[in-house]
Amino acid sequence: MTRLNEMNFNNKLLAPIMGTVIMLCAWTIVSCSDDDESFTDSPSRHIYFSEDTISFDTIFTNIGSATKELKIYNPNNKGVRLSSVRLASNGSSGFRVNLDGQYNTQFTDVEIFHEDSIFCFIEVTVDPHDSDSPILITDSLLFLLPNGVTRRVLLQAYGQDIITMRDVTIKSDTTLSPTRPIVIYDSLVVDSGATLTISEGSTLCFHKGAGLKVHGTLICSGTLEHPVIMRGDRTDRLFPYLPYDRLDGQWEGIQLYPESHNNLFNYCDIHSGNYGIIAINEKDKKKLDDYDEDEQPKYTMTNCIVHNVVSDAIFLQRTKADFYNSQISNAGGNCVTVVGGTTRFYHCTIAQFYPWNAEHGAALYFTNTTDDVVYPLHLIEFTNSIITGYASDELYGNKLADSDATFNYRFVNSLINTVITDEEAVSFPNCLFEPKPKDFEDKKEEERPVNRATQFRLVDTDIYQYDFRLDTLSTARQLGDGTLTPDICRYDLRGILRPTSKPDAGCYQFEE
Repeated sequence: MTRLNEMNFNNKLLAPIMGTVIMLCAWTIVSCSDDDESFTDSPSRHIYFSEDTISFDTIFTNIGSATKELKIYNPNNKGVRLSSVRLASNGSSGFRVNLDGQYNTQFTDVEIFHEDSIFCFIEVTVDPHDSDSPILITDSLLFLLPNGVTRRVLLQAYGQDIITMRDVTIKSDTTLSPTRPIVIYDSLVVDSGATLTISEGSTLCFHKGAGLKVHGTLICSGTLEHPVIMRGDRTDRLFPYLPYDRLDGQWEGIQLYPESHNNLFNYCDIHSGNYGIIAINEKDKKKLDDYDEDEQPKYTMTNCIVHNVVSDAIFLQRTKADFYNSQISNAGGNCVTVVGGTTRFYHCTIAQFYPWNAEHGAALYFTNTTDDVVYPLHLIEFTNSIITGYASDELYGNKLADSDATFNYRFVNSLINTVITDEEAVSFPNCLFEPKPKDFEDKKEEERPVNRATQFRLVDTDIYQYDFRLDTLSTARQLGDGTLTPDICRYDLRGILRPTSKPDAGCYQFEE
């Protein structure tokens, strides 16, 4: 009862106040109505634009672009009524305009209130033009003021013809030698017994959810000047500074099935997938040391980059694989996971600076067991290489406890972000460790020196750009042993000749 009386009392007090507020609001609404806006056609009055040119990144033909935004400002103390807004081409160029919620090629009597602005949204679809090279498409958006003055905003985009592959299975030996990008939908499958050769300079753009599934053999024959590129198919930007091509998860990745062997990757740039390359020999699950050392290699990788993926960049389970002169970097899982088998790395840079998730994996993880199954690790070996990242320890070896299962590893003349015991030192000849074990004494974890981005020229997590060439003061310089450098690694990933005595560790030889 008391509360009810209090409420009535409060309402009586509020009534006159609310009445005044309502009257003020009504006056405000009326005073700001469209009818009271005054417009000017004075030649001295101008409008302004957020951009004088709207440019699109390269657009694949027949595939619509992302939407660009143009803001049109009226800074005057009176409204401006545009006589017309129109595309100079009348729509024949492929550009489309949305103004005030309507798509059209021409608009009339467009009003912009005083000290106000309106938005214009622009898209483009480029028709095929039967050309191997991109062509420039241009148009103009014309703004006609009542005083006869015309303002212009330039529209431009580059259109690139493409080859489309949708749900394709390669059933016989095939060579892809395209001069145009290949856009792949619903995955590309290489059937058992077939060999797919991808020629130098080829660019494979995978749509979301698509990947490359290899039951047969894959030969990627890139060169230094014309690498094979595998990436997502989005050419636009999430933000002005951030192309989708720098984001992970844009496509699936490459999977090599158990029956697939003798795959070759040379000068390949594989990036922005859910994973990089997965190779699992599931049909060969066996116990302990019944591994055939003469088994065909699963694949060989030379002069390649595998970068920026959601899970593992390289995953090997009971396989034989060799890596030369390659950069494997930035993975939400591990950059490299090795479960059993025989794997060798020469002059490789394994760099874990994944920016998207603080709970990412390590630069290197190796083990001889998973899912309660033993996979003998006959050998994992790194020579003249770098294994590093943000964490205080980027190398994890997991041996099956209380087991005689083979677990062999060796790291030679390499820079490694880890700490080893005296017992383990025999497996790390001539290696340099950062942080060094002696630096750990009397220091908290967060105070221990670690081998971070200062080893490299650029690790920029603001704009997600990376350059894993060595910095001037990198401790990897002259760390390698030239007598252990294979002939295939005499030149680094960028084609720079390595010295014969003390080459730098990693896939890049330092150059001023």
